[in-house]
Amino acid sequence: MGKWFGLDSKFYKYGTLLADLIILTVLWLICSIPVITIGASTTALYYVTTRQLSNREGYVSRDFFRSFKQNFLEATAMTLILGVIAVVLFININLFVPDTTINVIIYLVQYVLLYELLIFTIYVFPVLSRFDLKLGELIKTSIFMANRHLLTTITCAILFVAIVMIVLKCGVLIILCAGAYAILTSLMFMNLFRKYVPDMDKDKPEDKI
Repeated sequence: MGKWFGLDSKFYKYGTLLADLIILTVLWLICSIPVITIGASTTALYYVTTRQLSNREGYVSRDFFRSFKQNFLEATAMTLILGVIAVVLFININLFVPDTTINVIIYLVQYVLLYELLIFTIYVFPVLSRFDLKLGELIKTSIFMANRHLLTTITCAILFVAIVMIVLKCGVLIILCAGAYAILTSLMFMNLFRKYVPDMDKDKPEDKI
């Protein structure tokens, strides 16, 4: 029995991971309800999953709310910026009439900007969760990574669509969706982050509090 249910058993490890993913998803859903806080909630989600992949000790809920508090202002500001840009692009794309050559070019530019906005959104909160950057540096870093690592960007987008489709077909799995997506994409993000910061897996002083 100890082989199957001991603290070192695969059953225990996978069971713990499943419980963590459920807790993370619930915390993310609750903290995203005001909508404006979805950025801070997503940043906290990635803070926990990336720490777990670095084999750092910690408590899921404590680490989640620590990051939520520490990154609240930056993440909320970024959420507002993304929201405003998204609304402007939506209005332009739906109301713009491409009736001349120059208007067609301008119309197509809106789709290019929409594409950049979408891939930027994939990276910005994971980057914020792991790097201490000012808003301008955060934007430049996220844009650079999103365009530099297109294979990872596309894979993250496909994973997002796949998880949404799975949840739509089996609603009960919503209890795992955010945590599952975050842990899967964090595997890729951490591999990228380590290329830029080799000691990414080491705790910063504030992480040890």
